[in-house]
Amino acid sequence: MRPEVTVAELIFEGDLLLPVSDQDEITDSLRQRTYWGEADAAASEVEERVRQAWQNHGYFKVEAHADGHLLSNSPTSKRIAVTVHIDEGQQYRLDGIRFRRNRAISNVHALRNLFPIKDGDVFDRVAIAKGLENLRLAYGEFGYVNFTAVPETQFHDERQTISMNIDVDEGKQFYVSSISLLGPDDNMLRDSPLQPGNIYNQRLARLFIQEHAPYSLGDASPDSRIHLQLNERAGTLVITFDLRGCPGEEP
Repeated sequence: MRPEVTVAELIFEGDLLLPVSDQDEITDSLRQRTYWGEADAAASEVEERVRQAWQNHGYFKVEAHADGHLLSNSPTSKRIAVTVHIDEGQQYRLDGIRFRRNRAISNVHALRNLFPIKDGDVFDRVAIAKGLENLRLAYGEFGYVNFTAVPETQFHDERQTISMNIDVDEGKQFYVSSISLLGPDDNMLRDSPLQPGNIYNQRLARLFIQEHAPYSLGDASPDSRIHLQLNERAGTLVITFDLRGCPGEEP
């Protein structure tokens, strides 16, 4: 069993412009986490999380180097102090987001609104990731289950801005050929908002699972109970809803 590692002290060093209140929030968040394994590995994880935290505040080219010091040690737990040397670099703002090869959804304004960050805002890596997830879900509502989006980042150091070009690979649109159910009662399929012949809609499939298996999901995504079998050539798919172990399965 790997020992539990606690970060008892966390210090940031460098010529830092990030407000102290934000630094304190990062410190509290990282100290509240539990780490596992060796002290050096825990310090390396802290280093990476510090780098990500600064990137979320627009310091996209930040460099961070952590030095860990063991305070106490036992077979089951360790306490460490970590000093992170930070070179923030420039703080960047978002210049704009552009989309390429988006054919099925041609409304660029609608696609742009999926990203919870405005042009001119401090560049936020989490907001960009959320936007990419929203983009995937939007295409999933139109049957593009193999959709991928690859972001390309362009830096404009003279203006301290970042432009994003997002290359869209929509893939093929899929229709539902048949639906099956693993679990309590096939009659539940009459409640399914998806029927054979429909364009596959990921949001509707998720709603069906959330309605019929809300207590069995826990922290899992509804997608864990939706299984798709694709026929790439025909552009069709078979849906299997897995409701085994749900309360309704019990007699």
